[in-house]
Formats: sequence, C-alpha cells, structure tokens
Amino acid sequence: MASEVIATDRQYPKLSKAASGYIEIDHFKNADLHTGYFCYNCIYFIKDNHCAIVEDGGPDVNGRESGIIAPYGLCTLWDPNEKEAR
Repeated sequence: MASEVIATDRQYPKLSKAASGYIEIDHFKNADLHTGYFCYNCIYFIKDNHCAIVEDGGPDVNGRESGIIAPYGLCTLWDPNEKEAR
C-alpha cells in the first residue's frame, strides 16, 4: 500500500502522466485487473482513480487526457501490490 511505502509527513511532488510513461488501454477496461501490470495491482494506486506518485490530470504518452488514473492503466513505475495481484 502506498501509505506504507511513502512517508506521509510532507507533500511530495508527483510526476506527470507523460513522464511516468502512463497509458490507458481501453481494450483492458473489462479485463481481470488482478492479473497483469495494471495500476489496480500497483502499491501506488489509490482506489478508485488516483495514484500516490502520478498526477491525475494531464496527457498520457499518447496525448490523451482522462483526468483520472484508470485501474486498467499502466506506467513504468509499477510495483506489485501483493494483496491485489493473483
């Protein structure tokens, strides 16, 4: 869980979606998010649509703006959340 990894005693700057390599792939909207490298399975993911280290807004690597961190999204900073992954 993100709160176990990142100290909460101060605010840290978040990375932009583009800088983190974030992308949303609509094909995976209905996929089993407990398997694979999805944001849903990442220790930094904050349910329902946020991330502890990546900004919600701004364009992803394809220039697409959704205003959220999608559970079916993925980025280069992914770190497995053993409690969610199968």
